Amino acid sequence: MEVILTRSSDTHLSPDKATDLGLRAEMANSKRNLFISIHVNSAPNAAQGIETYYFGSTLDQSLLAQVIRENGGGELGQRLTREAQSVGERLVRDLIAQSNLKFSRQLAHYVQGALLEATGAVDRGVRQAPFYVIRNARIPAILVEVGFANHPVEGRRLQTNEYRQTLALALARGILRFLNNGE
Repeated sequence: MEVILTRSSDTHLSPDKATDLGLRAEMANSKRNLFISIHVNSAPNAAQGIETYYFGSTLDQSLLAQVIRENGGGELGQRLTREAQSVGERLVRDLIAQSNLKFSRQLAHYVQGALLEATGAVDRGVRQAPFYVIRNARIPAILVEVGFANHPVEGRRLQTNEYRQTLALALARGILRFLNNGE
């Protein structure tokens, strides 16, 4: 496997959030096999656990609020989310995209399962959401939230090299299971 990082630190590819997300999303093209956007979550309450997303619509208003925050927050986040939802509506009509969504959903389930198996974390599920960074992927693409930085226990765990290595190996196992058709 060859891994290509969109970034290796908590920096942006562009000071403009839409440009930054767009540059990262461009890496999800047909010259690569998979696109996985890895994030550390946060919440105003004491939430914890791992969740994995593939592109699509959501009716869950609290999830939509999270997507707007991830897409830049405020007016920008709302605009980028509307753009991503618009892409989603067009993709629903595209047979190739339907196949890609199917593979993205499968990849999400394999990765989520491997992460939970390796960490024992709370299962927040696999869901669809209009995240801007995975909106135009022409390959299977997912967004993984590996835990909550502001949770008193999970946040401390995420700070350790050992736990991050556990997450990385679990991600690799989930990817390999997907690429080997579940074996």
